[in-house]
Amino acid sequence: MAEIIMPKMGDAMTEGKVVRWYKKPGDAVKKGEPVAEIETDKVNLDLEAEAEGTLGAHAANEGDMVPVGGVLAKILAPGEKDEEPQRRATDKKDSIKHTTGEYHEAIEQKGPRRDRTEPETAPAPATTPAPSPAEGERRRSSPLARRMARDLGVSLEGVQGSGPNGRIVAADIKNAKSGGGGQAILPVLESKTIPLSAMRRTIAKRLAESTGPIPHFYLTADFDVTNLTSIRQQLIDITGAKISLNDFLIRAVALALRHHPNVNASWGDDAITQHGEVHIGVAVATPEGLITPVIRNADTKPVSAIATEIRALADKAKNRKLKPDEYQGSTFTISSLGAWGIEEFTAIINPPNVAILAIGAAESRPVVHEKQVVIRDRMKVTMSCDHRVVDGAIGAEFLKTLRGYVEQPLRLVV
Repeated sequence: MAEIIMPKMGDAMTEGKVVRWYKKPGDAVKKGEPVAEIETDKVNLDLEAEAEGTLGAHAANEGDMVPVGGVLAKILAPGEKDEEPQRRATDKKDSIKHTTGEYHEAIEQKGPRRDRTEPETAPAPATTPAPSPAEGERRRSSPLARRMARDLGVSLEGVQGSGPNGRIVAADIKNAKSGGGGQAILPVLESKTIPLSAMRRTIAKRLAESTGPIPHFYLTADFDVTNLTSIRQQLIDITGAKISLNDFLIRAVALALRHHPNVNASWGDDAITQHGEVHIGVAVATPEGLITPVIRNADTKPVSAIATEIRALADKAKNRKLKPDEYQGSTFTISSLGAWGIEEFTAIINPPNVAILAIGAAESRPVVHEKQVVIRDRMKVTMSCDHRVVDGAIGAEFLKTLRGYVEQPLRLVV
């Protein structure tokens, strides 16, 4: 008899949620075959059978929270019987906390549950209007539609999608904006209680661990990124690669950290650890909150490689497919809100890191340059520092080194 248990997928993980069972009690299972999907604080993953046999009774139902190491089910060998009858999680409150399974339908962004053999996208009949999403279900929309909705102040909740499977497209946003005599359609507001996901609970816990014990202080610098934006455009024109300013900044930060090991460090109860490698965590927004996939050895990688890697990691993060070694072990973190037009902000340190860099939007501003008022591209960055490790002078020296890389960007591509 083999047990299927809730695995520990990271140092901070204490419990996970059973999203769905692929096998029913009594079903035959093969070694390596997925039997259930679980949700941790960072990712969703399939649990595979470690033995061949027959699946016993489910010890946890879909939607149940199970502590790490908790038994989910047993795999019975030929002739074996289950030692205990199937029990619901509500009968085991000491070990499993029950939450609504319906909530996962909303946060996983996959829409209604499908059988695994069913195609991912099945076109709706041409004569049947696309159904409205059920309460709590994510409104599917194209990137262009979402951008237009933000620009025009139209809420997606009040828009009926005309695309495949009810997907909201750009034309729907235009119609919503012009509907009703040129007035935008206002959504109907309603009160609702949304159960906490594993990720949201972990974010709340880590924020409390950061803002409480860690004495933050902040240093803001205003960089000239005129040359950087020019080199970025030249690289795009020459190579056709998708490269953002943030990709350059990741490399610039990584190179600057090589000169300042006391910033590329971690705080511990008994000692401060200065790391021999530079691993940059990059904050990525998901529907449930921020997660920080890690670019390992970022100081050894060219900008083009960083650009490719961070896009792949961000895509995996948004689909909850990151592996533990892809989001753990950062030595410094970067957070950017420039894409949202935010000029300047402060970020909360991601422990055990001792600093985080908040990157604002690059914008053209009139400035005094070589004793003349000219238009230059400028960008504000703010570093949050753990004062137990990084003093004001240390942080200022780091930002001075970073400025050199950002304002002399040829150093980033040679």
